[in-house]
Amino acid sequence: MEKQMRNLACGVAAMALIFNVSAAAAQDCVSLSGDVADRIAEMRQIAQSVPPGTQSDYAAATSKDYAEGVFSAFDALNKKVTETSKLVGQGYNLAGYTAVFKEGQIQTKMPPVVTNTMSNAEALAQAAADDDKTKLDILSLRCSQSTEQTALAAYLAQADSGTASAYKTAKFDACKAIHILADLQDKRQKLNDIRENGYPLFYLHAKEKKKFAGYSRTFQLKVDLRMFPVYPDKAMKVDGKDQPVLLGQIQGIDLSYNSYFKWSDDNWSPLNLYQYVISDTRKDDYTCAPYFHLSGHVETTLCVKVESASADKLKVGAKAKFKYKGDTKEVSLGTQTVPAPFGYLADLSDMKEKKMQDLQSKVVDRIASVFNVYDALSDKATSWQKACK
Repeated sequence: MEKQMRNLACGVAAMALIFNVSAAAAQDCVSLSGDVADRIAEMRQIAQSVPPGTQSDYAAATSKDYAEGVFSAFDALNKKVTETSKLVGQGYNLAGYTAVFKEGQIQTKMPPVVTNTMSNAEALAQAAADDDKTKLDILSLRCSQSTEQTALAAYLAQADSGTASAYKTAKFDACKAIHILADLQDKRQKLNDIRENGYPLFYLHAKEKKKFAGYSRTFQLKVDLRMFPVYPDKAMKVDGKDQPVLLGQIQGIDLSYNSYFKWSDDNWSPLNLYQYVISDTRKDDYTCAPYFHLSGHVETTLCVKVESASADKLKVGAKAKFKYKGDTKEVSLGTQTVPAPFGYLADLSDMKEKKMQDLQSKVVDRIASVFNVYDALSDKATSWQKACK
């Protein structure tokens, strides 16, 4: 009898212990569930300020209208998107369009428009974060995936609709900012593709044989026309200026004419780079550089004009004037229509500016503020899952 009583007492004690442990675990589960919900609410609060804050940073670095254009274009492109994995951006693929031209070449078509997927954006944003020397792991937010981290997915599956919706909205805002950062990084990388050699437009040759004061002479012109973001004064050993801040505008772009002149049997003589600005007022008249001495009694000059310009097309002319024995004759390349993404090239050019590089760092910081709470959220979700098994 005494043995049975001892066994009963042990059984009751064991049951009480199990009950207390279960009760404590249940209490931890409830407490951790609340912690996860709090982290989601915090993430939502921080994330909702990221897109407007990023746009304000953009406006401060550029202009209000330019920033609105960037964000409106992204929103229009994604107006039907509800999942972060479907967010996209756009740009141009310049591969095969930036090599230095050989004589006789001219751009004949626009580079293809490319779509940057969310996966592309993650890789570009990670490169930007790495350049900024952060420890951000962009992939951890899973913008390009339709599923969440295991513990967080389990929590969201049993959470109320308001909490689940708050997380989805917070993630969407953060992933949108990641796309904006990716666009900046993409343009910065493409700037490097055209920084040294520019974006070639044409390299053409014209030849004439005419009489100067009764003397028949052959004279020639070659023009290598490019758009340089950064003026290559070190390579060309000539004075010039970098592109101004353009904010996507065509007006104000400096075109650089690397021209060569040949008189009769003499060697080719370069004028080096002659810059000509695309202005608001287009006209048929040519603008000429000062005459320079070519050889003997020969003087020559380069004359250029821009008849029209748009975001994707340029109508430009170039000719040379030769003076000899009191006569002036011309050799012309004619008027050429050249397709090129001039608005996009203007954007690439602007990425050389320190304020645009500072803007990129600010966007990284805003995204990092979301990841700080997201990392804490992930840890809490893992603890919740362990406690609530």
